Amino acid sequence: MRRFSVLLVLSVFVIPVRAATRVSVAQLVQFLVSKQASKESDVEIADRLESVQLAEQLTAQTFARIESETNLGPKTTEQLRLIAASSIFCSPPAAELPARVAPDEFAQQRIITSAIGYVNGALQRLPDFLAIRTTDTFDNFPQPAGSKHAKPKAELRLVRESRHEIEYRNGKEIVDSASSDSGNSPAEKAAALADFTTKGEFGSVLKTALGDSFKGSVVWSRWQTSESGTMVAVFRYNVPRPESHYLVDFCCYQKSRDDPEPHRFRYRAGYHGELYLDPATGAVDRITLEAELTEDDPVMVSGTAVQYGRVNIGGKDYICPIRGVAVSELHNFAMEDTYKVGPERLINEVRFSNYHKFASTMRILPEGPNANRQ
Repeated sequence: MRRFSVLLVLSVFVIPVRAATRVSVAQLVQFLVSKQASKESDVEIADRLESVQLAEQLTAQTFARIESETNLGPKTTEQLRLIAASSIFCSPPAAELPARVAPDEFAQQRIITSAIGYVNGALQRLPDFLAIRTTDTFDNFPQPAGSKHAKPKAELRLVRESRHEIEYRNGKEIVDSASSDSGNSPAEKAAALADFTTKGEFGSVLKTALGDSFKGSVVWSRWQTSESGTMVAVFRYNVPRPESHYLVDFCCYQKSRDDPEPHRFRYRAGYHGELYLDPATGAVDRITLEAELTEDDPVMVSGTAVQYGRVNIGGKDYICPIRGVAVSELHNFAMEDTYKVGPERLINEVRFSNYHKFASTMRILPEGPNANRQ
């Protein structure tokens, strides 16, 4: 059984992207329009998108516009969704950015200081609550072809959906060991038992990244409109390996084709990413993290992004995770030797829902001869 997790003090999740044709958002839109105009099928367009990687961020607003202005089939929509997920680590097209002057150095420092205060303060005031974490896992391991002579296809596809109840008490997240996993085969259900999960979105990711980043570098990047429509200040940060708490923990892999024994890969990597901050309050709107790995590492790509938003718990609004994405790319000799394709790619899309206050109930039972009538 294989286990893969990315740890930031606790653990965080994972994700992948392969070397492919890099295009702009405008080129992607033009491609979709032209393919529909030429009456290509949903399957044909989806297959073409398999080789596409965005050089710019496909924002939620632009994704929604593409969906409303085109008549995409289900397979094309799914591939577009995965392309958008992987693009979250890029900057949006310049035309989509607000025409607003960057704040001066003093104002930038004030925003960052507010963010530190927010993470150390507001997150500690979260109430005890329950929520549901739903994870859609995609990979590109080749599937048997429909006909005897057809070549197996290596395309990203949904492997399973996992649902876990999150219990948050006394400032700590507790994941219920009981969960429901739905896959398309017994093998996929077995794979769901592997530790490919996400943790730390409720504070430890933010604390670690902010703590590490000030031992590295934090620089202004841009203004950007958030998914909720508000203005956020975006900073880039870089954490060198000696100051990092980003642990890539992967089991198991082959060191070489001549060594079939399983080995574990544990590596504390340097990393970089972006902080999306509310300029008025310092609240974190989004955080991204990308490990600095090489093609010689068993895991070549590992990145995580968490989107936060306002949720109501017990009649009061709080800022909590609402969705996340994790990407990884890794060597898989069995896949490369058997199917002549690689690397293996994985994408986790995570959604958080059904937040509600955790509260215990108490009944006072009467004493005396009528006590047993309750």
